[in-house]
Amino acid sequence: MPKNNRARQRRQAFLLDWLIWAYAVAGGLYYFRKPLASAGVSAWVYLIAVPIGALVAWLLERGGTSIGERVVVESADESLEERASQRRTPWYQTQVGITGLLIGVLTFVLGWQITEINLYYVFTRADRMQNMTERLLRPYWPVIGSLIEKMIETIFLALMATVISIPLAALVSFAAARNIMYRITARWGRSLGGSVLGLAGALAGWMLISRLFGGAESEVLDIALIRGLLLPLATLVGLLVGANMGARVARLAEPHPTGLASKAIMAIFGAGLGVLAAWIVASLVAMVVFGASWSIFRRDLAPWHLVVLALGGVAGAFYALQRLPEEQFPIGRLIYGVVRFILNATRSIEPFVWALIFVTWFRLGPFPGMVALMVHSVAALGKLYSEQIESIDPGPLEAVRASGATELQTVAYAVVPQIIPPFISFTIYRWDINVRMSTIIGLVGGGGIGQMLFQYQNLAQWRQVSVAVILIVAVVMILDSVSARIRERLV
Repeated sequence: MPKNNRARQRRQAFLLDWLIWAYAVAGGLYYFRKPLASAGVSAWVYLIAVPIGALVAWLLERGGTSIGERVVVESADESLEERASQRRTPWYQTQVGITGLLIGVLTFVLGWQITEINLYYVFTRADRMQNMTERLLRPYWPVIGSLIEKMIETIFLALMATVISIPLAALVSFAAARNIMYRITARWGRSLGGSVLGLAGALAGWMLISRLFGGAESEVLDIALIRGLLLPLATLVGLLVGANMGARVARLAEPHPTGLASKAIMAIFGAGLGVLAAWIVASLVAMVVFGASWSIFRRDLAPWHLVVLALGGVAGAFYALQRLPEEQFPIGRLIYGVVRFILNATRSIEPFVWALIFVTWFRLGPFPGMVALMVHSVAALGKLYSEQIESIDPGPLEAVRASGATELQTVAYAVVPQIIPPFISFTIYRWDINVRMSTIIGLVGGGGIGQMLFQYQNLAQWRQVSVAVILIVAVVMILDSVSARIRERLV
């Protein structure tokens, strides 16, 4: 094995061991968090885990095969004698076995303590739920009519969220597929100019409409509606016009890439990109570290915000000048990373939280619940779709590309035919998930049967809750059976 690869694996093994033993030290401290807090010990004591974990990892790697080496380093690096001796040694006498046992026991003990498992309550307090259980077992059937109406609303809520998310997720999935996006490149100058002036144009369009209709009033026209329609339209137009202008200006730098005018154009565009990056980084730092925002940072720490933007502009200009305008830039990788980040962040937020956000925007009802499900469905289906695109057979792609087809033609004739069956299966499965999720979304006013279930629960009307639960279980079982049969027929 090459020395560089071996050294890289050793570093990875050490980092893994470091992480494991830092976790062990931090976990031990966390187990005694209450006595430490009562003794006045600061939370900064957990930082001790970092050097101690590194020291233990370093010592153990020199004392034998560590768990990090077992996981990361390829087995081919070990001699036959070493592997034979390890097989003869019982697992509880090896460093890997002892480490795994220790981490497993520590994790289980911490989990038992954190979740506050109490077996005494399990065996001594069962009679406390007798009243509620008896009422749940006596459903109050006169409410079945109103609940069926809400159940129909729930089904259509999930259906519309799924249907609307399909085209959006399909488009996003191609941008999140590594085997598609990694082949896309563009000229550095045009990419930089289009990005900078595109963002500037979008901002200009937004500010123009905001200024024009900010204080406007009319007894005849709905100014709020007009402003709401024109804002995204003007932003999109500004983005497209600015991107086109930026690409055209950057094209002027290509014939003489080392000339003064060319360098000036690239430096200006790079400075604009650097200012934007500095604003984003400063905003994130202010949010995470100080619990503030850019406006608060600008208000309380002026003129340091200007220094940050200036440094960003200088760094951006320096970076832009390191590349030639006609050099190919892997813009596909950049888009892939951004889209993947957005999908992961969006999918990490539960539909319940999205419903809370959209209820404040759209008010109570099924519409905010549908939008919440749609947003989460786009992120979830986008990930599933993109992973399916990445796992397709590369043979047809190579054959179509060898015939001289463009990337768009390659996608149309070599990718799409392979992904239609799994896309259908994932979509049907997602609709099944959305039906179940829509009952939870109703708890925050997102409409459907969940909203009625929440009302009955707050009023302690357990007999009505029983009917709602029975109806939900019945519908979910029926839809699960129907969706399974549809998948068998189509896939």
